[in-house]
Amino acid sequence: MAKRHQLSNNFALKKCSAEDHISKLPDEILVHILSFLTVKEAADTSVLSKRWLPLWTYIYRLDFNATKPLNEVALNPKLRKMYMKKYIRWVSRTLKMCKVERLDQFRISFDLNKFAQHKIDRWLEFAVARQVQRLELDLLDGGDLPQYIGSCYNFPVQHFGLNDYDYSAQPRLNKLPPLLHNFFKSLKVLLFKSVNLTGEVVEFFIYNCPSLEELTVHASETLVNLQVVGPSVKLKYLSIWYCIALKSLKICDTNLVTLSTTLSAARLLLVNVPMLIELHALGFPTNILDAMLPCISSCVLSQLEVLKINSDITIFGKHSEYGLVYLGKYKIPQLTMLKKFVLVLEAWEDRTFLDCTKVIEAAPQLTEFELNLIWIKPKRSKRECRKVASCPLHHLKVLKLYGYYGRTSELELVRYFLENAIVLEKILVDPLPLDNFRIEGEPRESKPVRIARKYAKLQLEREVPSHIELVIL
Repeated sequence: MAKRHQLSNNFALKKCSAEDHISKLPDEILVHILSFLTVKEAADTSVLSKRWLPLWTYIYRLDFNATKPLNEVALNPKLRKMYMKKYIRWVSRTLKMCKVERLDQFRISFDLNKFAQHKIDRWLEFAVARQVQRLELDLLDGGDLPQYIGSCYNFPVQHFGLNDYDYSAQPRLNKLPPLLHNFFKSLKVLLFKSVNLTGEVVEFFIYNCPSLEELTVHASETLVNLQVVGPSVKLKYLSIWYCIALKSLKICDTNLVTLSTTLSAARLLLVNVPMLIELHALGFPTNILDAMLPCISSCVLSQLEVLKINSDITIFGKHSEYGLVYLGKYKIPQLTMLKKFVLVLEAWEDRTFLDCTKVIEAAPQLTEFELNLIWIKPKRSKRECRKVASCPLHHLKVLKLYGYYGRTSELELVRYFLENAIVLEKILVDPLPLDNFRIEGEPRESKPVRIARKYAKLQLEREVPSHIELVIL
């Protein structure tokens, strides 16, 4: 944020000493430029001159970003209640000043729960009345985790005319008032995180928003069953994540391109999804395979181009690295079109990653492998590097390792690729984990990261041949 203020000050100085060409632009163009900023950044430009004073109130992308307060709350949880009140006042006060008639985006991103129900309801009414195209309610605890059970904000079905609605009735959308009818027609992107809503409500959005292409529902406690069926559905991206009550997810006869979902107790059914090329699966590695292999046909698996497996101990209570050792009992189907494989695991002790090569070897067209390690309790050991049977990888060009700690397990994985990836061009190593949690201080220069970087250089600079680009961040 400080950099943004510096830019504004520089602009003000130049304005005094040289001709101001920007302010000569029409209001419509200036508003368009300001709409690419967050609300706070756009409002800060009002100090430039009287001409700029009202312009920000017409911006049509309202992004109420609050990264800095969330970082401070992560360092001191006692500040949470104070910042929550300040955020609510800021959004409510800003919306009273806004004069825009149509919205491209309306984004709320802060740690809010059911105790802010009334205020959030009013904010949604504001966005709906302006036929918002991209609606985002990101209310995760601390900006990262699901809210505590029983404390989530509840989607206000009554404000959308859906409380007494017969979801099975046809036609559906035409029964709503013109204001809601226009909102549903204009909606393109919908995101709910730590918002409670039912499968019937989600399906109403899916089947009655003709322009809806992206739908995200994370950490809803009341989503139990969901069906996405029929070629008329325009949805291209669907993400159903951390929904603890979810029992079944059925996706049939659609043109879905990307699916992200939790594979644990929920039953997933994928049938006739010819456009699906990207799958992100959250769960314990073996649980994911137990869920995937019986219910996803080999035809669907063979058309995937991107596969991401994300294992999270906070949800499943198991060490995800341990799950890799059981992959040997599975017969991995051929992933004939797979180009990119991403594996997200917690780093515990010094468990080997070589068992994940069974998936890699089932993907003959793989060009990129990415391992993202979330540090839980990693430990460097003096054990010898393991070896596995050689299996030439004829197309793999890029290897990315995030959260590199300097363990034997990481070194032996690099050696595996050096020995088998015939056309390997680049190895990117970053000791900083790509996790979602906020880290105190300056993480890239923290002591653990600096030590891990030192180990990466000691281990890899002498291992990687000169014709392969090695980048250590």
